[in-house]
Amino acid sequence: MTIEMLAAQVRNRINELRSEQVGLRNFIQSDQALWEILQRSIKELKWVLELIETSD
Repeated sequence: MTIEMLAAQVRNRINELRSEQVGLRNFIQSDQALWEILQRSIKELKWVLELIETSD
């Protein structure tokens, strides 16, 4: 797997998590812990993506 392919997969997963977050917004507002978990996951994946992209 190339760096570009890995970066694309990480980007796709970030977008999936964001879509999930938007779709569950009303539900999540009542469950702050779930919202925070999704936020943390997105933040960590962005960090991984940054590492991948800077390693080129």
